[in-house]
Amino acid sequence: MADPIEPHLSALSSPDPARRLAAAAALEQALQAEQESGRTDWEPLTARLLPVLIRGLGDPEKGVQVHTANCLQLLARHSGAVIPALRQAMGGTNRRRAWGAALVSARLGLWLPEMRHALSDAMSAQDRDLRWAAAQLALALGWSHPEAVEMVVETLQSPDPTARKMAAYCLGGMGAYTAVEAPLTGALRDPHREVRRAALLALNRLPSLSPEAIRQMALLRFDPDPQVRRTAEAVTGRRR
Repeated sequence: MADPIEPHLSALSSPDPARRLAAAAALEQALQAEQESGRTDWEPLTARLLPVLIRGLGDPEKGVQVHTANCLQLLARHSGAVIPALRQAMGGTNRRRAWGAALVSARLGLWLPEMRHALSDAMSAQDRDLRWAAAQLALALGWSHPEAVEMVVETLQSPDPTARKMAAYCLGGMGAYTAVEAPLTGALRDPHREVRRAALLALNRLPSLSPEAIRQMALLRFDPDPQVRRTAEAVTGRRR
C-alpha cells in the first residue's frame, strides 16, 4: 500500500515555493484524514513528521508556515513529542520559526517560558502583518496568562523602537482587563516619536485615567514633533 505521507514530506524540501506550498496543504489534508479514520499509533508518524514540520515553521513562504502550524496543532493532540519540539524551536536563532512555534503554542492555549522572547521579538519584525499578529496574540493570551502582560510591559523597554511602539498599542487593548496606565504613562517620555504617539493613543483607549496621566498627556501638546503634538491635542481635548 502506498504511503500517503512520504511524497508530501519530500516535496516540503523542494526549492520551489509553489511546490512546498502544495505539499504543506496536502500534508495537512492527509493528517486530517488520518485523524478522521481513527488512527491510534501517532507516535511513529509524529517522529517522522516533526523535523520537517518544525523546519516548515520558518519557511519564507507564508502559506507553508500556516499549513505546517496547522499540522503541528493537530499532532499535538495525539503526541507528547510536539510541545518539547516547539519549545526548542522558540529557543533557536531562526526568528520566523520561533514565531511560528509560539503561534502553535498559543493556539493550544499554552503559555510556555520560551514564548516570552519569541513574541516580544516578533513585535520588532519588519513584516507589518507579523508584528500585528504577534501583538494580537499577546493581547488574547493576556486574558488568561498574566505572563503575557508582563512580556508586553517588558517589551516597552526593548532597544528596538518598533517593538516598543507595538507594545504600547498592545497595552492599550490590554487595558480592557488589567492595569496598564503606569507603563503607558512612562512611555510618553520615550525618545522615539512613534512610541510617544502610540502611548498617547493607547492611553486614550483606557476607560478612565488618573489626573496625573492626563497631565502627562497634555505636556505632549508641546512635543518637538508636530504629529505627536496634533495627537496630544486631539486626545487631551476629549479628556478635559
